[in-house]
Amino acid sequence: MSNNILSRDRVPMQEPVAFDLNGLYHPPKRPLTALGIISAVMPMFGFGWQAMTGDPEQHFRDEVARRINRNRRDEANLILLLQIAALHDCRALTVALPYVLKADQLARIRTRLPRWQIDCDGEQLQARLADEVV
Repeated sequence: MSNNILSRDRVPMQEPVAFDLNGLYHPPKRPLTALGIISAVMPMFGFGWQAMTGDPEQHFRDEVARRINRNRRDEANLILLLQIAALHDCRALTVALPYVLKADQLARIRTRLPRWQIDCDGEQLQARLADEVV
């Protein structure tokens, strides 16, 4: 059974994927690779190659790293992170935050993403995609 982005029989990630929001804002420099150069010149080649050969979790992490923007509010970045997670069949996330979220911020995130069960314990946000009843 294939679990790449192009297959129809994708298996959702069961283990929680951990992120550090501060680490996403200040990523380490990546070494230059041949695939990186080709992907920069022909983005569709890079996407197709990664989709066929990449690990689903790594593909998810790369997508998050590309889309998170430190110039946006943390609340907007968390919402985007959870939306990307749902698209990549990631059912559980743990995010280390740089500070404790306020109650109104947490309420806005929960309002925007009703399918997610979100708990915040200090500087640790835990989110789990609720099982849908069909």
